[in-house]
Amino acid sequence: MRKSNELSLPEPDELAIAHSVQLRSCIDNRMKQGALTFADYMHMALYEPGLGYYMAGAQKFGVSGDFVTAPEVSGLFGQCMAVQCREVLDALGTASVLELGAGSGKLALSVLSALSDKPPAQYLILEPSAELQRRQADLLQAELAPALFERVVWLDALPTDFVGVCIANEVMDALPVELFKRDNDAVYQMCVQTSADGELCFVKQTAPNDLHALVDEMESELGAPFEAGYRSEVCTLLSPWIASLAKTIKKGVLLLSDYGYPRREYYLQERHEGTLACYYQHHFHDDVFFYPGLQDITAHVDFTRVIEAGSAAGFSLLGYTSQTGFLLDCGIGSIAAEHMQACASEQEQITLSRQIKTLTLPGEMGERFQFMALGKNYASSLTGFASQDLSYRL
Repeated sequence: MRKSNELSLPEPDELAIAHSVQLRSCIDNRMKQGALTFADYMHMALYEPGLGYYMAGAQKFGVSGDFVTAPEVSGLFGQCMAVQCREVLDALGTASVLELGAGSGKLALSVLSALSDKPPAQYLILEPSAELQRRQADLLQAELAPALFERVVWLDALPTDFVGVCIANEVMDALPVELFKRDNDAVYQMCVQTSADGELCFVKQTAPNDLHALVDEMESELGAPFEAGYRSEVCTLLSPWIASLAKTIKKGVLLLSDYGYPRREYYLQERHEGTLACYYQHHFHDDVFFYPGLQDITAHVDFTRVIEAGSAAGFSLLGYTSQTGFLLDCGIGSIAAEHMQACASEQEQITLSRQIKTLTLPGEMGERFQFMALGKNYASSLTGFASQDLSYRL
């Protein structure tokens, strides 16, 4: 583990370090049985009960956290999501919204506020972190009218026979991934163990048959083997995760938004070290062993794998586009114009303009983030995907 000064990162306080030491002890105990796969390590770092990054109490989202998501940038994002939700809800009749991993709760707040004149039957939230549930509830109860807040329900497991819109904003990038490395004719699985000096480190092991087969399939599809030394990741959990959502949804739309690429762009030779990244107090770096439990660990999404998993699970592709395309089609221009007129000062107008640029410009979130809609017993066209169809890239 590199020290904070080596990475130019802020040094955690003593309480935070003690928290990380506790998680590290759990990781060490697991490794007594042998090296961990990276997916197992990433799962513990993010989701170990009471200790993992998303399961503990530190602020994660927004200016005082580690990173900023689109709902924190501006409520315009959620208002555009609400436009798409409204269209689907109206087509289905009595229906609900299900949000997976609601983060700070700001997306739920924006969507529900925009739908307040004709709210969904329920706004369901599946959130594995008790701490985040509390923060979400505090925000929504303080900001929503009581009658609207009563429609919000937190779940411990996916519902059955769900009818409506299921939202997953920046959820897939937090699914644990397996790391592989191509070395001429061999494929290795990158695992985690303790070095001689007691630090966490990578060790390569012969890839199990299923991981080797996935790499072979990708190379065959891409038309050439990866060069020696090529290292990247693959999310083997995507298929079962999508399958569980297909089982949950009886009729409706799964609306996915995340950063990622179609497969041919994901596994380009210039990305020979993969897309794995860490976020700590708004610093981006690549040391996945830096104070486990205190930082986010993430990987980009292979959207080709998403549609493959969706098709296998019974979903149909309703649309694939950039965040810019989705927001423009959902009317961010007209929504922003109304907000601009309501601004009380020039500074507020400047702030709003900056938010719009962050959400839509190619060099910001506009092209880096993608939207995909999958339908189950739902065949109507969707407003958010009307103008830009990027499915040919999949």
